Amino acid sequence: TGGLKVWTSTQSIFGVRNAIASVTGLPEEKVRVIAEDVGGGFGAKGMVFPEEVLTALVAWRLKKAATWTAGRSEDGATTAQAHGSAIDLEIAADRNGKLRGLRGRIVHDVGAYAGSGAGQPGIIIGHMISAYVLPAMDIEAVLVYTNTCPTGFIRGGGRPLGNYAIERAVDALATELKMDRVELRRRNLIAPEQMPYTTGLPAGRGGYVYDSGDYPKLLDLAVEEIGTKPAANGKLIGIGLACCVESTAFGRGEPAKVRLEKDGIAHVYIGSTPGGQGHETMAALVAADRLGWPFDKIKVTAGDTANVPFALLTAGSRSAVQVGNAASRAATAMRRQLLDRGAEVLEADAQDLVIEDGAITVRGTPARRVPVTDVIPDEGLEVLETFDPARPNTFSSGCHAAIVAVDPDTGHVDVLRYVIAHDTGKTINPLTLDGQLIGGYAHGLGYAMYESVMYDADGTPKSTSFLDYTIVSTGEVTSTPILTHIETPTDSNPEGFKGAGESGTIPVPAAISAAVEDAIRQRKPDAVVDRIPITPDRIVELLSS
Repeated sequence: TGGLKVWTSTQSIFGVRNAIASVTGLPEEKVRVIAEDVGGGFGAKGMVFPEEVLTALVAWRLKKAATWTAGRSEDGATTAQAHGSAIDLEIAADRNGKLRGLRGRIVHDVGAYAGSGAGQPGIIIGHMISAYVLPAMDIEAVLVYTNTCPTGFIRGGGRPLGNYAIERAVDALATELKMDRVELRRRNLIAPEQMPYTTGLPAGRGGYVYDSGDYPKLLDLAVEEIGTKPAANGKLIGIGLACCVESTAFGRGEPAKVRLEKDGIAHVYIGSTPGGQGHETMAALVAADRLGWPFDKIKVTAGDTANVPFALLTAGSRSAVQVGNAASRAATAMRRQLLDRGAEVLEADAQDLVIEDGAITVRGTPARRVPVTDVIPDEGLEVLETFDPARPNTFSSGCHAAIVAVDPDTGHVDVLRYVIAHDTGKTINPLTLDGQLIGGYAHGLGYAMYESVMYDADGTPKSTSFLDYTIVSTGEVTSTPILTHIETPTDSNPEGFKGAGESGTIPVPAAISAAVEDAIRQRKPDAVVDRIPITPDRIVELLSS
């Protein structure tokens, strides 16, 4: 064919395609990149890695198939790391607890090379606003090189860091003012009647403008569900909470193509790269609803540059909004085509027709009907649509609360109860949404208590296998979070969707830290938990200092 066909585990098929085309000199349309099922990516696979391009170049030069597979230690040393920031923050408030501003400095480690992680400070700063009315903000960001792995994006991509900074600062302010942490938050939350709320942060296309939300209701739900502390039984019991707002759906629009075959199978082609999030189910549900088609006759194909024009990437909780609305537009356009064709056969106005049970019928006169397959030509029908709004960002929100038990002798932490009160706009698939939130919570536990890349004095990674790098498994998720959802309408996109991929993760480190700090203060009233991960040895150190 005079081109290249590349299979790779990536979140950015078009980014990989364009990089390979640039290096080989091939036209972009001659490079086909396929990511059939990405598996775990969580942001790290949103970058284009040298090995992907070099392997393709070897294959092109030798005119033979070439394969590169990383071993576990190689992957640990070459995949982008994340969340390496030191943040100093000052928070200002009046005597009644009303926030007046933030001032601070971020030192962000980009590793040995300035990859995509160099753009994280803007995201960190954006998520320091959280759910609060914040009149002023002055944050300096400094990027530093170190002889360590380059930083990239891992679930949240800077959002958990900004959220951790503001939520820990609000708790510190509550201590200083001798005010209840819930009451302090309640006095500063953005009210529903203030929506859409212009934060003043000049980020993205049009800045950070919170489109909708009911943050006080989320706080009340979390507080109600978490309840009170149980009996201690020799442990130190603590309770904590954290609010969050997540920017979702960033960047330029996404395409979707719907092709209807003569046999009645509707093929939906999307440019996103699923890795377990449920993209195929989401796109199929939306297309089936807008097309008026049986769900079992919708087939979704994702992650192939041959099927759609340029799509940005799968990241930042953007696919439900961007891909979902694109699928809606394409399915709606296909429906119009079918109704127009049916109108010719039935000699009726297309506005008076409906698609039901595989047939086009005249509304109110079901006897006048034509099977849909009769109006589909032998070559099928095809529609391509792109959703590209002027202001793509939508903002999901939540409030998390935790009760933990700390063993004062070993520093071990048990999460006894965890609550997620959440708002992601219009829900597409409740089961998928619950899975995203529970999985996100587990990932957040890793940030809070387990995950940390260690290096020796020369910058050589020491944690390159699962023997010495601790990630959360089912054994660590001792308490399945209690989920409670609300839906606040948004007009930022026609479908009213918001993203949910990272909202379950973002506030977990702050909520767990607050709960652990509350527990430790029963023995050490001045103890402060302001670093993650909160390991047992660090807790023992705080208790013994």
